[in-house]
Amino acid sequence: MFLELVDILLRGFKLRCPCCGHGHLFKTTFRLNVRCQACNERFEREPGQWFGAIYVNLLLTLALPVIGFTVTQIFTSLSMPQQLWIWIPVAALSPLAFHRLSKGLWTSIIFYGEGLYIPWPNQ
Repeated sequence: MFLELVDILLRGFKLRCPCCGHGHLFKTTFRLNVRCQACNERFEREPGQWFGAIYVNLLLTLALPVIGFTVTQIFTSLSMPQQLWIWIPVAALSPLAFHRLSKGLWTSIIFYGEGLYIPWPNQ
């Protein structure tokens, strides 16, 4: 069960389909594929689904400057203004940098929690 969760989250981290692991989540830098090319899994289940990805992005965006500031405060002799010149631009650009990763991880979380819509063949 734990290894299944790790596998699904790694697929999201790699921006792959959480169902099969082969199809790409994104067709361009910011445009998500509607379906997986390999298994035809639909990525967007319902309107408002990406609201959780905003929280994942926020968590990553806040963690990077806070951890970076703490590390530079402990291990360097940079002054506070010097550190602010580093970490304010990092904090401002982080949401764009983490956009794809947050959507990939959120798609994996949704797949693990509820599953996506898989068109089962009629038997």
